[in-house]
Amino acid sequence: MYRYWGYGLHIESELEFPELLPREFVDEPDLKISYGETPSAIAGDKVVHKSNCSISPDQYLLWLPVARYYVSSGKSIVVSPSKESDEKSVRLFLLSNAMAAILHQRNEIMLHASAVCVKGGVVLFCGHSGAGKSTIAASLQARGYQIFSDDVCILKCENAIDEVKVSPTYPMMKLWEDSFEKLGLRKPDSDMEIRPGVNKYSKFIHTNYQTDSMPVLKIFLLNPAENGNEEVSIQSLPPMTSFMKIQSQTYRTGQINAMGMRGQHFLTISALIAKVPVYEISRKSSDNTVAQLVEKVMHYLPRLNSK
Repeated sequence: MYRYWGYGLHIESELEFPELLPREFVDEPDLKISYGETPSAIAGDKVVHKSNCSISPDQYLLWLPVARYYVSSGKSIVVSPSKESDEKSVRLFLLSNAMAAILHQRNEIMLHASAVCVKGGVVLFCGHSGAGKSTIAASLQARGYQIFSDDVCILKCENAIDEVKVSPTYPMMKLWEDSFEKLGLRKPDSDMEIRPGVNKYSKFIHTNYQTDSMPVLKIFLLNPAENGNEEVSIQSLPPMTSFMKIQSQTYRTGQINAMGMRGQHFLTISALIAKVPVYEISRKSSDNTVAQLVEKVMHYLPRLNSK
């Protein structure tokens, strides 16, 4: 049995996860991951059935070509791999869809955001897949900033008067092949592909990885590249616009809606926007503007976090 930290949880797992942070603990695990048979269906009045999953407030059943996943009560994931599956794909979908269901069952909300540590907290870079948030975070890492989380952050907003915090997910970045060229990094070997046939690669960041929740100081929203301007521009957004745009960056909203969590979603995003300024970054898609973008962003960042 393997023991890890990930997503703010102590995890006991029959599956080995090089993506997670190994950690010994003496208390009962927050989450148990095991191989086993999954139910053929889940029943009840509050079940929402979709093309490849069924969702209720405390159960989630997902069937994919690589595996079936059954998530229950925010405490258990049972995975049944198919005969044709590969380990990387099985882990990838567990760490995305199934872990999102675990956190939603635990009444937590996540954002599509990468984050870096600065003095006093973290700065988030929000955007949908392909927007460039991981590339920007990796570029800031090359300039001395510590990566806090890649792609997804977990919001910690217990009530509207508390300081808004986020927790990281796990110590690995996922970068598209062209990102390595933009960052001047050597192209990784094929064994670092996140799954076979996908030109996206793992970049591990286990060393000195920060696992405590941290306050959010600023949020940068990345415009879809095709809507960018000739030059990189950064503008502050008013609260209402910030709310509308940041709520659209919520991770796995289909699960949130099916689980009846829209009220919690509204309160969490409202608490975040009430405390944290939001800036929108626009840029042209045809040019490699990463260096220019990062130089401009750094003018908005607090000092580097002390190490």
